[in-house]
Amino acid sequence: MLIVVNPNLENIAKLNPKLQDAVGLKLVKIKPVGKRKVYDISVADVEHYLLENGLITHNTGIYYSANTIFIITKRQVKEGDALAGWEFVINIEKSRFVKEKSKLPFTVTYADGIKKHSGLFDLAVEAKFIIKASAQTWSQVDPDTGEILPAKKTKTIENDIAFLERLVAHESFKGYVKDKYMMTTLSDSDEGYLDEDDLEDEDA
Repeated sequence: MLIVVNPNLENIAKLNPKLQDAVGLKLVKIKPVGKRKVYDISVADVEHYLLENGLITHNTGIYYSANTIFIITKRQVKEGDALAGWEFVINIEKSRFVKEKSKLPFTVTYADGIKKHSGLFDLAVEAKFIIKASAQTWSQVDPDTGEILPAKKTKTIENDIAFLERLVAHESFKGYVKDKYMMTTLSDSDEGYLDEDDLEDEDA
C-alpha cells in the first residue's frame, strides 16, 4: 500500500518512525500540485500531492473516514536472556470515546497470557493511591479512609493483587480513570448543542 502523507502526518512519522510500518506508510516522493478535484473524500483547502505512479491524493481520507485509529507499539519482556513476553502500548490516535493521545499499556507473557492488572500500578501512582516512600519502597493509600499504609518494596506493591482489585472496584479510582481517558459529551442542556431540528434548519 502506498500512501503519501500530508505535512502533519509527515511530522508524526518523523517523531515516531514505527508509524510508517504500523499503517503501511511509504513516503516515496512528494510533488505539490495545488488544489485538484479528486474522487475521494474531498477536503477543502488541503494541499494535494502527485504520487510517483501518477495518482493525486491529499492523503487525509484514511484518517478522516476512520472512527478509530490505534497504533500499537511493543517491546520485549526478558527473563535473563530468554524472551518471556511482550509489553504493548495502545496509542490512541483517533477515537470517539477515548481521549486522543492516551496510552494504554498491557503486558502479555508466554507463561500467563495477558496480565489482567497491566498498567494499574502506574495509574494508582498518578491518582495518588500509591505514593513513593523511599528510593525502593512505596506506600498504599487506603481508598476509604485515606490512611497511608506501611511501606513495601516495589515488586511487593506491584504484585499486591488484592489491593489492585479493591482499587478497581472503588468509585473514586473509577472516577479518576474515567476523567483521564473518557471523551466528554454534550448534553441536551449544553450551550451550542444541536438537535435534529437545528440540523434540518441549517440544511434549509
